[in-house]
Formats: sequence, C-alpha cells, structure tokens
Amino acid sequence: MKKERITSNKEALIEKAQKEIDAFTIKQENILCYFSELPSIAGFPFKIIVFQNKEGEFHSQFRQWDTAYDFDRWHLGVYNLDRLRIIEQEIQLSAKQQQNLHQILKNLSSQQLPTSIDKKNVITLDVSEFKLGIHLPNLQGDYTWRVATKEIELFIPLIDLLLSLHENINQRKL
Repeated sequence: MKKERITSNKEALIEKAQKEIDAFTIKQENILCYFSELPSIAGFPFKIIVFQNKEGEFHSQFRQWDTAYDFDRWHLGVYNLDRLRIIEQEIQLSAKQQQNLHQILKNLSSQQLPTSIDKKNVITLDVSEFKLGIHLPNLQGDYTWRVATKEIELFIPLIDLLLSLHENINQRKL
C-alpha cells in the first residue's frame, strides 16, 4: 500500500499543484498552443491547451487546481500532496472557434514575434506568472511573464480565445 504524502510546506504544495495542472493526457508534441496562469499566493492556477487529434479535430483541454476547495478542507495548514482537487474539461472546438483560431494564428505568422514579452526592469509583489506557447511548423514561441511589455498586444486575441473556450468552468474571474 502506497503511503500518501502529507506536508505543511506550502511551497511543496504549490509545486505539486503546478505539476498536476500540467499533467495532460496527450503528448506534448501534439499541443498547438497553450496558456496558463500561476498565481503566486492565492487564486486558481490553470492551464489551457489546444491540440489536433488523429482524426483532424481540434480540441481544447483545461486543468485547474481548485484552491478554494483544498484550502477549506486543509484549513490547519497540513496538505495532502496526493489528493489535490483538479478540475478538468475537454471540448471539441466548433467550426467558428476553429476558424477564429486559424485567423489569429495566420495573423501572428505574418508578424515578427518578439523574443520576450516580460518586463524585467520593474519590481512586482504577489503577481501571477503567465505562460503562452505556440507550436506550429511555421510559428514557434514560448513566453513567460509576470509584467508584460506592450508586445503582449500581439497575443491578446489568442489569449482571449483560449480563455473563452473554458469560461464556464474556469474559477478565475477576469
């Protein structure tokens, strides 16, 4: 019988939660794009991916750590690393959503993408870490930021589309 891992270390809990929200069942090389938010203190860390399956259908998966549920049941500060509550959802993109995604990606592919969108010369306290990735044969980019530069404007249509795919289940309210 496997022993469950219990800790009072909040950093270990957050590290485990980040691994859990990244634990998608599809292979990494099939992911076309992704977006995630990892709050530094409280909130609802999540990740959204879009992929194309073997049949050519576009799907999106969503994984989010339900921090409200877990912190309510672990109010004494003792955490079970093997029993995090992860909210999951998978949807097939509609024809309109696929069309929007193709148009956004087409527009991005005609642009010179920045090498970074992270504004490093500022001091931030308790700010979320954001990640965005695009993995297409003709368009590649992985970005991480806490405070974005003005170049983020290039990616707002893609981020908005990804967020809209799972807005009915995402506990993070924009």
